[in-house]
Amino acid sequence: MSIQLKIEVYSKEWCPYCKKAKAFLQSKGLEYQEIDINQADNYKVMQQRTGNKTVPQIIINGQSLGGYDDIIALEKKGEFNPLIGRESVDYSQQEWELIILGAGPAALNAALYAARKGIKLLLLTKDIGGQVINTNEIDNYLGKAGTTGEKLICDFWSHLAKYDLATVIGEEAVAIETENKQKIVVTDNAKKYKTNSVIIATGAKKRQLGLEREYKFTSKGVHYCTSCDGFLYKGEEVAVVGGGNSGLEAALDLANLDCQVNLIEVQAELMGDQYLQDKVKANSAITIYTASKVSKLQGEDSLSGIVVENKADNSTVELAVKALFVEIGLSANSNFVKDLVEVNQQQEIVINEQNETGVSGIWAAGDVTNILDKQIIISAAEGAKAALRVNQYLC
Repeated sequence: MSIQLKIEVYSKEWCPYCKKAKAFLQSKGLEYQEIDINQADNYKVMQQRTGNKTVPQIIINGQSLGGYDDIIALEKKGEFNPLIGRESVDYSQQEWELIILGAGPAALNAALYAARKGIKLLLLTKDIGGQVINTNEIDNYLGKAGTTGEKLICDFWSHLAKYDLATVIGEEAVAIETENKQKIVVTDNAKKYKTNSVIIATGAKKRQLGLEREYKFTSKGVHYCTSCDGFLYKGEEVAVVGGGNSGLEAALDLANLDCQVNLIEVQAELMGDQYLQDKVKANSAITIYTASKVSKLQGEDSLSGIVVENKADNSTVELAVKALFVEIGLSANSNFVKDLVEVNQQQEIVINEQNETGVSGIWAAGDVTNILDKQIIISAAEGAKAALRVNQYLC
């Protein structure tokens, strides 16, 4: 069945879920009209048409479907494809040569290389775009000068559209079982997918500080995604913990929102790329605290301030910040296989130079592994390496 589609996406530039929604539509090869709610009366019109105040809002042929989580829920139940005139397929009823877990650079490049080798593969992922999709500025991916994470992920999907790629988006792998030489990927949708091989490219998530009240204050002043929540504190005094690239970028993004930014790094000096350090140090809106840590979160029901402790002399300073953004690195998304494959103290999957995990038929690639450098281009290359090794294994 082929139907005429008019897809409208009400969105806002900073919104991470808008980026994911657009990438999801891109993964389906769908064209859409993006409507910026900051322009004209678009926000009021969106509310009138959908009854909702949050973005994104997706409308297909006049039917309001809701936001990103809503369309992913439809996809998970097999109800999205019929809305766009396509047949829903239960891929758990097929057997695969390769299942790739994830949808970031490692997973998508692995899919590209595997597809080009003619491998019968399934890409299965809970979410779309990995960490990259929320990166505002990318200038270290060769051939993509001055791009964004959203554009890069959409470019990846556009490239993959040349191939007949089976995808399951919205399901999370919760276990991998072995049955003779076959592997069985079990998902949170109570489905089991049989395959000859697996590439785990599930990426990583942001680490926490481990402070008292941190969990209580999450989304009430304590945040882990500056691009997601920074706009909420425009013009306010805020703090960022972390002097690596993520922390420096977060500080600069917040300064661009007219925030007074306190940047806190536990090491004696900033650790990020020199060009980012130079930009931070030249920005009068950013105050830097090195050899320091956040020792206490203040407030009752929400964050009202922090205590910063200098490690050299144990002196402290209280900062009446409205928000604290934690940018101290990543924790690998490997919990579902930690009893199956070897992981290190950071929960990263340990691999060899061939991207093998030590369990025959299972490879891993990207930020979920113990590779030293967590960079987009390196993760993409690791995905390609893993796919090439799988191809040798299957031959």
